[in-house]
Amino acid sequence: MNMLHVLVVCALFGAAPDDSQTYKKLGELLSTPNWSIAPEVSWFHYEEPGLMKDEGTLYGVAASYTRYYPAAFEDRILRLEGSLAAGQVDYDGELMDGTPYTMEGNDDYLFNARVLWGPVWHTATWANYFHYGFGYRYLCDDSTQDPAGYRRHSNYFYIPLGVKASRALGGNWYLELGGESDALLAGLQITELPESETDSSSVRNWQWPGFGLRGSLQARCKTNSVDVAIAPFVQYWWVDDSRPSVTRTWYEPRNWSVQLGADLICRF
Repeated sequence: MNMLHVLVVCALFGAAPDDSQTYKKLGELLSTPNWSIAPEVSWFHYEEPGLMKDEGTLYGVAASYTRYYPAAFEDRILRLEGSLAAGQVDYDGELMDGTPYTMEGNDDYLFNARVLWGPVWHTATWANYFHYGFGYRYLCDDSTQDPAGYRRHSNYFYIPLGVKASRALGGNWYLELGGESDALLAGLQITELPESETDSSSVRNWQWPGFGLRGSLQARCKTNSVDVAIAPFVQYWWVDDSRPSVTRTWYEPRNWSVQLGADLICRF
């Protein structure tokens, strides 16, 4: 490793000489309680390989509350998060008999709720926190506007494990990087199958194992009067297939989904 590489590593990981003003500003990022609200737009893709796929654009809003808890040996942070998005997706797949089939304009609703907790630590150039907790994700896919359509309710219960790190860029600007892995505890799929014009039947299937991955990048401008950020993100989920239903041979196939979007975060 040459001298240039050493300097780059030192700059990124905080081995540079301590700048007291920068250290103070970084500490304020995590130690000040705040609420946030963030309009959101994303591209969403869901696929059951070899069987079908849904694809479309979702619009929504995310919100959070962050609280800092100083302690004698290890400072900690509590964070509550929620988001709701909706939009229309197009279906490309097949009917039960294998006939190729497409549907346009299916209504999708995506809801997320999480509670996070974890330790906080600082270096001369980075403010960091590790988080873990509990999350719930709900996706409703409604294609009942089509004669062959029905409703599907997807429920994920999971444990998020992640880390976020913030760095002062100069002036009032900050960079935040985030990475997370999600361990699926259980996935419950509820499918409303039409039996007649006046009656329907629901099939329930449990899915496991599964996992999620999330990455985010945030460019934040924080002054005494304004605290806003542009935050692109990507969320990936993979879930294995289920066992057949107890009362039917219906089962949920292995699937994956990806959501690629951006938030406009306003803190107060």
